Amino acid sequence: MSDTDSFIEEVSEEVRRDRLYNFFRKYAWVGVLVVLATVGGTAFLEYQKATTKSQAEKVGSAVMKALEGSDEKERAGLLANIESSNPEVKSIVAMLKAAEETALQNYAAASKSLKTISEDSSVGQIYRDIAEFKFLLLSHDRIEDALLLTGFEKLATPGNPFRLLAEEQIAIIKLKNRENDAAVEKLRSILEDAEITDTIRQRVTQLLISLGIDPSSI
Repeated sequence: MSDTDSFIEEVSEEVRRDRLYNFFRKYAWVGVLVVLATVGGTAFLEYQKATTKSQAEKVGSAVMKALEGSDEKERAGLLANIESSNPEVKSIVAMLKAAEETALQNYAAASKSLKTISEDSSVGQIYRDIAEFKFLLLSHDRIEDALLLTGFEKLATPGNPFRLLAEEQIAIIKLKNRENDAAVEKLRSILEDAEITDTIRQRVTQLLISLGIDPSSI
């Protein structure tokens, strides 16, 4: 099982450190602008709309400037200084900062920020789910597998945008715990899912091959 274990560890490490990181850095500032731009709504006065637009431009510019920092430490510091009264904007900035802290291997600080977001009822569910998923990825080998499984199982519910990613993580944890039959069954179900993406299909296929199972037989 040594080769299989090594492959599983590589997959887990890649998922834990890289997934969402580039997304946060490259695209999250767009989310900041969108959220702030819609805060005003049709019921607000023109003055309030102008104020909201000004705040959106200010925060958006600050985020873009922060992400242009020369290294992770500088970017994390710049992001930490960005303030917003909107809880969802704050959560996006916090997740961006957590991504930079992850790159710096400041896992404790990143995990704390992400967990705070995931437990904040004032933040939209999608932001809470993103933060919880990222927190769980960072928590491999840091908390008990039983807690990881519970967390991923909550995200693997129908309709959750992270459902298949969470199921993939459940399979990986089961493989690490030598629950091969259960893991293979989970991987089979992922391959058969109508919502599977090419990226997930490729990873699952590689896992099955590493276990000596022909994916084409599924």
